[in-house]
This record gives sequence, C-alpha cells and structure tokens, in this order.
Amino acid sequence: MTRIHRVLAIGALLALALPACGPIARGRGGGGGGGGGGGGGEGEAAFTSRCRGDFGATAAAAEFEAFMDATWRFHNAAMETQNTLLEACQAMGRELEMPAASLQASGVEGTRTVCNAVRDTLRAEWAAIGEGSDYQVEVRSRPPRCEARFEAYADCAARCDVEVTPAQLEMSCTGGEIRGQCSASCSGRCAVDVTAQCSGVCEGICEGNCTARAADGSCAGQCDGTCRGQCVTDVSASCSGECRGSCSVEWERPYCTGTYEPGSVNADCHAACEASVDASVECTPGEAEVAVSGGPDAEAQARIAKVRAAVAAGLATIATVRERVARLRESGATLSRRIQSLPEAIREVGVGAAACSAGAASDIATSLSSVSMSFEVSVSVSASVSASAG
Repeated sequence: MTRIHRVLAIGALLALALPACGPIARGRGGGGGGGGGGGGGEGEAAFTSRCRGDFGATAAAAEFEAFMDATWRFHNAAMETQNTLLEACQAMGRELEMPAASLQASGVEGTRTVCNAVRDTLRAEWAAIGEGSDYQVEVRSRPPRCEARFEAYADCAARCDVEVTPAQLEMSCTGGEIRGQCSASCSGRCAVDVTAQCSGVCEGICEGNCTARAADGSCAGQCDGTCRGQCVTDVSASCSGECRGSCSVEWERPYCTGTYEPGSVNADCHAACEASVDASVECTPGEAEVAVSGGPDAEAQARIAKVRAAVAAGLATIATVRERVARLRESGATLSRRIQSLPEAIREVGVGAAACSAGAASDIATSLSSVSMSFEVSVSVSASVSASAG
C-alpha cells in the first residue's frame, strides 16, 4: 500500500476548486416548506432545498450543512449513474436485436433486469460464435480515467471543519498514488496520451501483441504495435503528460487514485467531504472494441457484427459506471455510518435539522441500494464480454 504525504496550500487550491460542499439556495427537490418534506421516491431526494440552506455560523451548523450537501450530491450521483447504466444496457440490447419490450424498465430492479438480460444474450451470442470455430475473437479496451481532485476535498474541508487551518492542509493518499501535472521535475512515471508505438507500458488498446493484460482486457504491458491510450515510462525529469509519483514543485490539479487521509480534519467532515468529492468525480470515458482473427463463416460473421456493435454502443460506458460506483459504495457506506453521530450537532442547530437528518438517512439508504446494484451489474456485464471472448 502506497502512502504519500504532501502539504497543500488551501489558499491556492480554493481558486481552482470544484463546488464540493456548502449551502446552496435551491435544489432539485424544489419548493420551500419544512426541513424534511418531499416525496422521497426513487430518483428524488426526500428532503427539500431548505436542507441545503444556511443553518447558522456555528461549527455544528457548518458540519451539518456539509452532511446535507454531501447527501444531496451522493444521491444525485447514484441516480445519475444508475440511469447511465440503464441507457448503456438498452443501447447494447438494441444492437443485439433484443425485443424492445424487454428493454423497457426503470428503477433499481428494472435496471438490473434489463442489464442481466443483455448479459445473458451476450453469453448466448458468444457461445454460438465459438461453436466449431477456428478463429479468435478478442475484446480490446482502454479503461476510463476518474479523478477525485485534491482541491475539491480541500474546499469542502475548509467549509465543514472550523478547526482546519485556512493556510494549509496536510493530506496523504492511501491505497494509491498522487497524479497530476508537474511543471518541473517528475520522479516516478510519466503517462502520455498516444496513438503510436510505445517504448514503455501501454495502458489501453494494443493493435498488436500485448505482453500483459488487465482484468478488463486492456493492455497493461509492452505492445509490439500501435498503442491507443497512455504510454507510461519511468522518468526523473520533465513530463509532458501526467506525472505519477512526486513533483519537485507544487502539483497542478493533483488527484489521488486511492483515498484521502487528512490528519487534521475531523471524522464527520472527512466522511461528508469524501462522499461529496466521489459524487463529483470527473471521468474521461475509455474505449471498447471487438477484434477478430481468422476466417469465420457467414453466420458467425453476422453474430460477430452484432456483438461488435453492442460492445461499441455501451461497454465503455459500463466500464465508467463500474469505476464511479466502486468509489461511491465505499464513501457512501462511511457517510451512512457517520450520520449516526450527528445528534449532538442536530440539537445545537435546531428542530428543523432533525427532519432533514431523517430524510438524509433515508436518501443514503436508497442511494446505497442503487450503487450496490450498479456495481454488481456493471461487473457482471463486463465479465460476460471479456470472459466469453477469451
């Protein structure tokens, strides 16, 4: 496990910050009214916009506002990701020529049903393609890149925890590494986007032989042909791409591939800020395609054409969903546990906070159910493509 410490100046970060936490006047729930109203249906937050408002200038109020905003963002991210997953499965199903009625659904269980049907259809197509064949079908992919930015976390922490020193915040990246742009000397590895030959490790699609592959089918080794993705080489000098390791000057737009461990932020604010940042993570989609070698007959060619179109239509999106919800389910579980420690803050903030807290707990439970389904289904569909093509 890698543990890297870096002192980040909050003053500089806030100028670049994403809107991670803090009171917002109105939300998707609309309407005024009391602190915990709203229908609470799936896809709709159970509490009104007032729960993301200004509860005062005290430390308890700042912490409570951060929790409400984090819950709102987490809920929205869970529902948005669920809808993206459903749309990707529907797009794949249409390319597989599945009946339109079998692709109509909504909600957590509807999404699960549609995606599982697409998974089973893909498995059946792969089985039929492979019968008596003397050719090979390979799925090539370039994984998505999802980045949870330091500046977003720093902004949230400064708003939530009054004990955080405005001038600096000591952060560490646990279970991963710091990456970002480095304007001076980079020590570690340098990753450059390419569509060319790569003298280092190719992370993405290798149009040729790849010496090692990741679980998702992407190349993670030497490529003897064209690399489409990132070419990663060892470096102890300037890096024109993404620096992975350490930078001799202050990082530009740094992010952590693991989790943040800020020593000076209290546990409740850390839970809220981690969930908020994970909900706002920036993802660059990857690619996925099917490559065929050999001479399949006409029937197999027709099936391969359907599978190829299905993979192109949705597999890269599903990989992005998998990456996002892998982060969300961890930070969401922490948010759910820490919200139980809010009663003291609620008593100080006022009676309206109690209703908001109850609504937030309900939303987190709904969101976690959605996130759990999205993770399981995205893994299952991806595996049905990669394993069957091998």
